[in-house]
Amino acid sequence: MLLPPRLEPGNPITRRILLGSLNAGAGHNALRDSFAAALARVDPEQQRFQQVVWNSADRVVDWFYSTCVRFLPRFQGTVFELSSQPWAVRTAMMLSPQLLAEASALLRSQRIDLLLTTHPLQGLMLARVRRALGLSVPLVMAVPDYGVPASGYYPPLAELRPDALVVMEEGTLEHYRTLGVPEDRLHLSGFLTRESFTRVGARLRTEGRETARAALRAEVVAAHPEFASFQLHRPTLLFMGGSAWTYKTWPVLDRVLADPGLREAANVVIVAGRDRAFEARLRPRVRDGVHVFGFVTPDVLATLMGLADAPVLGSLAPATLQELLEVGLGPLLLFHFIPGSERPHVGYIESQRLGLYIPRIEEMLECLREVVGLRPTSEALARARDGFRERARLLRTRGAERALQLPRFLDQVLGAPRTTHGGERAVG
Repeated sequence: MLLPPRLEPGNPITRRILLGSLNAGAGHNALRDSFAAALARVDPEQQRFQQVVWNSADRVVDWFYSTCVRFLPRFQGTVFELSSQPWAVRTAMMLSPQLLAEASALLRSQRIDLLLTTHPLQGLMLARVRRALGLSVPLVMAVPDYGVPASGYYPPLAELRPDALVVMEEGTLEHYRTLGVPEDRLHLSGFLTRESFTRVGARLRTEGRETARAALRAEVVAAHPEFASFQLHRPTLLFMGGSAWTYKTWPVLDRVLADPGLREAANVVIVAGRDRAFEARLRPRVRDGVHVFGFVTPDVLATLMGLADAPVLGSLAPATLQELLEVGLGPLLLFHFIPGSERPHVGYIESQRLGLYIPRIEEMLECLREVVGLRPTSEALARARDGFRERARLLRTRGAERALQLPRFLDQVLGAPRTTHGGERAVG
């Protein structure tokens, strides 16, 4: 856990905003960093808001999540469904003593004017400690997922609920409206991607695709000399899936690597992320046109996206989705999603014509043959491909505009009357 040193009160107008998260998939840290970037862009001198960025040291939550997703995906979906039960909320809190200790240490030692976190379990702990200490500091939960999220963000136990919610998609906003959350306690925000992805997307639009791709290839070669064999004239398939879920594409990837036609027609680039075992399995199969990476920096990942023609995805967290849209890489070809939190993302990319969900191996292989020009383009692929970059750019522009409205919403939460846990009105 990284806590800033205790500070003496400064400018009374400046509010200290906790930006908390923990590493447990779904882009929680990425969303927290997006909020930090939005506050910094609107208030660069921190005259309105002083940021207190909080990284939890907890590893148990990530271990449990990763184990379920990798080995017990159906159980992960069950856990998601059970999260609406009060007993499940209490059990999860009981099994997370470190998060409770961190929240207690923070609120006892720091002067914080507003709590903002992107992980539901961390939010539950902050609400519990806040109540135990008798503090009135408002708590805001940010929901990275789309559609109907896990109920931990707005739990069934009223005393653990946040005072306001930040959501990233219209379906989530409507869900909380139906639960009776007041309109002034809801904010539809957006996502600011990391600078690496913004830079690559801008270069592809302004420099011309061929010129930009030649320069991007040289940048990857500078960091990874073995990439010098990458052939620009070939279409490129990029296999990825967050920091550890690329291996979920293995049934398709194995067939691609064994298919002489696909191998000769396309570059196959694989980003295994932090899954070292998966990376080691792939290394012996590196040959002409096949390029394997482990965990890469944002600069390299964004550059690989800029060089690709289609991503084949083993998961689709919201942060990854927005980064792909920022670079303009698509349509998205989704082979697998993480049960529970990522299920609504399937409907989102299809309704927005951003990509196709193709869970059958043979159908995905046929689609990849269409992508690289070995077969005529189907109606489904054409519908997703035509105008993709324009739709992606429009969504990114709107998302960035909404992201920059976060400071105004935080001002509203801090300054407006709010309802206490007992139901009466209280001064914020």
